Amino acid sequence: QMIEIDLHGFKHEEVKEKLANLLILHYNMDNLPIRVITGNSDKMKQIVKQVCEKYEFTIDNSWNSNPGAIIIRS
Repeated sequence: QMIEIDLHGFKHEEVKEKLANLLILHYNMDNLPIRVITGNSDKMKQIVKQVCEKYEFTIDNSWNSNPGAIIIRS
């Protein structure tokens, strides 16, 4: 079962702080890949991509059939 992080209800600034912590926590627990639920907000997707780039996580677009979610690998 893939871990999910649902960003619905989070403010954009909150996501910048909390997502990195959650990704690192799950990475350290060997829980990747993770599905991040972004909804259809392009701004939210952009923030997730920026966090991934900053912390060198990989976004797996090829595997994902849901446009409202992003799959993240180490």
